[in-house]
Amino acid sequence: MKATRDWFGETLVDIAGEHDEVVVVNCDLGSATKALRFRQEFPERFFECGIAEANSIGLASGLAQEGLRPFVSSFGHFLTGKFLEIFQSVGLNDAGVVLVGTHAGLAIGKDGPTQMGLRDLALMRTLPNVEIIHPADGVETRRALEHIAAHRRPTYLRLCRQPQREVHDESHRFEFGMPDVLCEGEDLAVFTMGGMVEVVLDSLEPLAEHGVRPTVVNQSSLPADREAVRALGRRHASVFVLEDHFVTGGVADEIGRILLELDRPPRFGVWGVPDYGQAAAPADLYARYRLDVPSVVEHLRAFTHRTPA
Repeated sequence: MKATRDWFGETLVDIAGEHDEVVVVNCDLGSATKALRFRQEFPERFFECGIAEANSIGLASGLAQEGLRPFVSSFGHFLTGKFLEIFQSVGLNDAGVVLVGTHAGLAIGKDGPTQMGLRDLALMRTLPNVEIIHPADGVETRRALEHIAAHRRPTYLRLCRQPQREVHDESHRFEFGMPDVLCEGEDLAVFTMGGMVEVVLDSLEPLAEHGVRPTVVNQSSLPADREAVRALGRRHASVFVLEDHFVTGGVADEIGRILLELDRPPRFGVWGVPDYGQAAAPADLYARYRLDVPSVVEHLRAFTHRTPA
């Protein structure tokens, strides 16, 4: 088991060997984001800007306008904290920058809310020309990076600190925006992404003991394919979204808006982080915010057995 940030560091080196236009703009966190592996292999294509995300975004935008494919790496919280620069330099110019935000969600632990990537999806979703990708494992990270290297659209790649087991085999094909159905269930569809995918899958066995057998959907890229999400909405009486992000602005808002377009929308529920986060060990935080396996089981049991108004 490795974190998706580790898979990023390894795969980017492989991709750079095939794509000369790939460069890295680093923000003094290369050890944590795993971008230093790139510097070892391609030192002439590695630009260190120090603790200066705003400057890094401007530099990367210029490099993109000259035909390069720059990857800017930092913690997701710090990187998207420079939203004005992303809006002005990347979004408005349609610059082919890849913003790599690591340490998504609560898993940064004791470093607390000043470094915790909990509102990055909400910010990046407001930009109409930016692709957002948050892979669930190593296979999906590699496939997503192949997709990213093959085009020049602005992209936000969201990565996790915590190790994640493989939920895909090598035959997996990444299709941007498409809901990735990992498990077919019955009346309930559960949408999630990134580090929460494993948690939802680990909840299936105890849920089955209570007669709950959900369809598990890895919505690893946004904007979501609207027709595919509508099709899942029509097939299920209920939809629930679980995310390691603020309860507003993330996957739930994306999926909920699409489902509301249906003539008969399914019942809809969501669970995420309702406040700014806290500083504690990751396991304690996931338990506190009820995003661990026992809590997910309880959420879905309660939601499934609740009588509609």
